[in-house]
Amino acid sequence: MRINHFKKMLVIMGLAVSVSASADIIKKASAHSVKETMDKFEALAKSKGMDIFARVDHTKNAAGVDMKMNEAEVLIFGNPKGGTVIMKKDPAVSLDLPLKVAVYKDDAGKVWLSYRNPQDLAKDYDVADVPVLGKVETGLDKLTTAVTK
Repeated sequence: MRINHFKKMLVIMGLAVSVSASADIIKKASAHSVKETMDKFEALAKSKGMDIFARVDHTKNAAGVDMKMNEAEVLIFGNPKGGTVIMKKDPAVSLDLPLKVAVYKDDAGKVWLSYRNPQDLAKDYDVADVPVLGKVETGLDKLTTAVTK
């Protein structure tokens, strides 16, 4: 049981450090609850052929260590066909892949969906000339817009 909790903490810590302070974070207000927004995103991502690698419920994990926080979930997802092309160019980009979206409720009760702009990967890694980045950016924008309305 302790090992499982340790693994969860490693995932959480990895998510916290994988986004640099200068990253261009895209933030969209959602008309739905955290769970509804994430459920919609997960279902839509699956319908588009993406793999779901993990869904992290930060609120549940916080409760597991007797702490409270607003609702917050992260989905780790992607398509190896696109991700592999990017990682072949610069394997270090695997620090930021697979892709992630965060859905959370702020202190005012508003629900947000946030993610790192895939084009930002070109700032930190040698992937600026990988054409699939533009497709990933466009696709992620469409998916996130669809589930937040």
